[in-house]
Amino acid sequence: MEVHQLRYAVAVADAGSFTAAAAALHVSQSGVSAQVARLEHELGLHLFERGARAVTATPAGDQLLVRMRGVLAALEDIRSTADQHLGLLRGHARIGAVAGLTWPAFIDALVSLRAQHPELEISLTEGLSLLLQQQVADGKLDVAVVSWARAPQPGLASWVATEERLTAVVSHTHPWAAKTSLVADDLLEGEVICMASGTGMRAAYEAMMHAEGHPAPVAWEVTLPSTVRALAERGLGVGIVTSSLADGADDLVHLPIRSRHGTSKLGVVWRDHPPAGPPTTAVVTSLRRHLARP
Repeated sequence: MEVHQLRYAVAVADAGSFTAAAAALHVSQSGVSAQVARLEHELGLHLFERGARAVTATPAGDQLLVRMRGVLAALEDIRSTADQHLGLLRGHARIGAVAGLTWPAFIDALVSLRAQHPELEISLTEGLSLLLQQQVADGKLDVAVVSWARAPQPGLASWVATEERLTAVVSHTHPWAAKTSLVADDLLEGEVICMASGTGMRAAYEAMMHAEGHPAPVAWEVTLPSTVRALAERGLGVGIVTSSLADGADDLVHLPIRSRHGTSKLGVVWRDHPPAGPPTTAVVTSLRRHLARP
C-alpha cells in the first residue's frame, strides 16, 4: 500500500470521477485508475462504484476513506513538524468561507498568512455555512469562516468573531415603514425575504421563530444578502438581515426585531479531533488575530 495510492483514492472521492481527480492531481487518468485498482486489489474490496457519469464510494469505501484521510493528515503533520524545526511551514491549508464574505479583516488575514508563510499552499472555497461545516468535519476543509445560530456542528472547535442581532428592512413605501421595531409575531403577517437554507442567517431566523413558538415562513428565498436588500427596497417584502448588513448605506427602513433569540454568530471552525496540525493552527491564528480587531 503506497501513500500516493491513498492520495489518489481520496482525490477520486472528492472529485467524483477519475478524470476530475487526475486533473486536480496533474497526472494521467489512466495512472489514477491503475493505482486505485491496485489499492482495491490489495485491500480485497471495491472502494468505488463506477457509474457511466459518476463514481461513488461503496459502504466499505466510505469507512476506509475516512481512515485514509486520517493517515494523510498524520503524514502531513509529520512533514509540517519537521519543517517547523527548520523554520518553514509547508503543506496545504484548505480554507472555507461563507459566500460573498468581503469583510476586509478576513482578506487581511489571508494576505498576512501568505506573507508569513510563503511556502504554504492556500486554497479558498466559498459555500453555505452548513455545507462548509460538514466539509470541515469530513476533512475536506481544514478551517472555515461560517455563521451559526446557537452552536456549530458537533465535533468542531470554534471561535466567535462577532455576534449580531437580526434586523428587518423594508422600503419607505412599505406599510411598516412608520414602525420603529418589530416582534417575531409581526413576521407572520409579512412576506419574508431571507437567505437560503444552509446559511447561518436562515438558521438564526428559523431558530428565533421556533423559540418564539412560531413557524418560520419565507416567501422569497435568495442566496446573497444584497438580493435580500434589493427585493426589500422594491417593496416585495420584509428582508431579514444581520445588524452589520443593515448598517450599510441604502434606501431602506431598518427595524430591529425585539427577541432575545434573534442573534447570529460569525466565527471560525476547525476539527476538534485529531489535534490541528501546523497549517491549520497558522490559519486559525491569523484569522483570530485579524477578525478580533475592532
